Amino acid sequence: MTTFLSRRAALAAATGAGAAAALTACASDIRPLADSSSAPSSEASSSTSPSASASPSASAGGSSAKSYLGPVKFDNYEKKGEYVPADETHKAQNVPKPLPPANMHENSIDGAYSAFSFWLASVNYLVLTGDDEPLKQADPSGRDVKSFHDYVTFYESNEGWFYGSEHALQAEMMTPQPEKVEGSEPLYYWRITLSKDPNAMMHVEGKGNRPMYQNTSMEPELSNLKLSYQDGKWFTYPTKVRGQSTASPSAKSSDEASSKNA
Repeated sequence: MTTFLSRRAALAAATGAGAAAALTACASDIRPLADSSSAPSSEASSSTSPSASASPSASAGGSSAKSYLGPVKFDNYEKKGEYVPADETHKAQNVPKPLPPANMHENSIDGAYSAFSFWLASVNYLVLTGDDEPLKQADPSGRDVKSFHDYVTFYESNEGWFYGSEHALQAEMMTPQPEKVEGSEPLYYWRITLSKDPNAMMHVEGKGNRPMYQNTSMEPELSNLKLSYQDGKWFTYPTKVRGQSTASPSAKSSDEASSKNA
C-alpha cells in the first residue's frame, strides 16, 4: 500500500537526488487513499487529550461521550534539549518525539482517536527527522513504514531535509464521533479531511530549496477513515471520497445554523 508522501519517491529511490525530487511530486498520497464513494459515510497540530465538548450520545466500546470534531490534536511528546526548527540552512535539531498514548490500544473510540493522532504525529516527525521509530509503533501492519522508507534514506544519505512546517500533513475530524459498522470485530468509519501545508519546503543538497509539494492540488482531501481493531491494536486506513465538499466543521456548523434560522 502506497502513501501520500512516498508513492513516486519509491520509483526514484535508486537515483540519488532524483529520489529527493520525487518526494515533492506525491502530495496527493500522504496516506493510502484509494478512491471510494461507496464507503459508509460519517459525517486531526496533534493531542491525545483534545479539548472537546460533550456529545449528545455515549460512544460504543466504553468510550467517553466527548466530541472529537475539528483538527486532530496530539500532545504526548518526549523532549530532549532545545528544539531548533529546520530552515533553508540546516536540519531541525532536538525535534520532540511522539510517544505512544497510554490508551491507543484500548478498544474504544477514545483509543481509536489516540491511535490515529499518534500515527499523524509520527508521520510529521518522520518528515522532519528521517526517524521512523514512532511510525513503527503507530503502524501495526508495517505497510506505511515500508512506504515511507525513502524519507529515512533521504536523511541517512544526507541528500537534504524538510523545513517550513512542523505539520506537513494535517487532518481534521468532520464529525464528533465515527460511525460503527456492525460485525464480528470493532470497525468504524470516520469522515475526515487530509490537508497539505503549503508552507512546507525542502532543501536538496546541490539543488537548492523548493516547495515540498509541487505540481499538485493543495485542496483538502475528504476521506473516510476506516478504523479496524484487530489483535489488540487499531489499524487505520483513510479512503478518499470523490466529488464531495471539503467544508470545515466550523463552516458546516455556520451553514446549519443559518439554515435553522431561515
